[in-house]
Order: sequence, then C-alpha cells, then structure tokens
Amino acid sequence: MKTPLTAIVVLIVFVGSVIAESEWTHKTEVGEDATSTHYYFFKSNGDSVEQVRWVWNGGAQNPPTVTDYFLGSGRITVRHLVGKRDDITDLTLGREADLELKEEYSISAKSTAEMLIPDPPAKSLSDTQRVDLKNLIYLLAKERKPYKTGAQQVETLKP
Repeated sequence: MKTPLTAIVVLIVFVGSVIAESEWTHKTEVGEDATSTHYYFFKSNGDSVEQVRWVWNGGAQNPPTVTDYFLGSGRITVRHLVGKRDDITDLTLGREADLELKEEYSISAKSTAEMLIPDPPAKSLSDTQRVDLKNLIYLLAKERKPYKTGAQQVETLKP
C-alpha cells in the first residue's frame, strides 16, 4: 500500500515542478563575474509580456534575490524577495522556491501611457520606484530567447 501512495506523491511533486517551470516563455542571462549571474525570465501571452522575474544568484556567498514585475490593467506590481542558498538551482531554472517578501508595491494609472505620470500630480515616485521602473524598461528592451517548456518552444519575443 505504501509503494503506490509514495509513487503518486512523487508524481504529483514532479508534475507540479514541471508546471511551475512551464510558465516562463522566454529567458536570458548575463554573467557578472565568476560566481555571479543574473537570470531574467519572461511570461508572455503572445501579444505582451505579463510578468518579468529577475533572479540574481547571490554570487559566492550571498542569498539569491528575486525581483518580480507583474504587468497589466494599468498597473505594475513590483515584489522584492530573498531566497535561501539551497534554492539557487531551482530559482535559476525558473522554478518556484520559498521566498521571503521584503517589499511589494504597485504603481497604477488610468492607462499604461500615463504610467510614469504620477496620479494625482502631487504624488511623485520614490527613488526605489524610479530605479525599479528603469530596470523594468531595460529588461523589456532586452532580446530574449525562447525558454523551452518540455517539448514545446515559443518563438523569440523581441522588444
């Protein structure tokens, strides 16, 4: 009895990890030095990018950091997270991990064309928000490679 149950649990965990990986449609990476690399994952619906994940592997001794950008409906939501060194392999492969939320905020506007114009006009963006938006613009402008998801591969999404 325990053997079939164990096999079912293993199968569920495996399918869950494949599904978690398959959300990303594109990926690119940039090496910083011998021990440090930045990994960028993109989720596209074919017409636009819905999510960007920036994973820094932490270098030789730091914990990995993750910045998630969620785009849509006149809103950009930014999450800054930190993981554990044991999660680096999963994170750099586009898998989920148990991350600690350090900061989360949203910037919204009536239309995405007005996203950088504060509403109301008296409200301005913080320095952190400006840096995050600059980084997001940089990431969206990068050429990215299709990220294989099993036997399926999506065409290259250019900026």
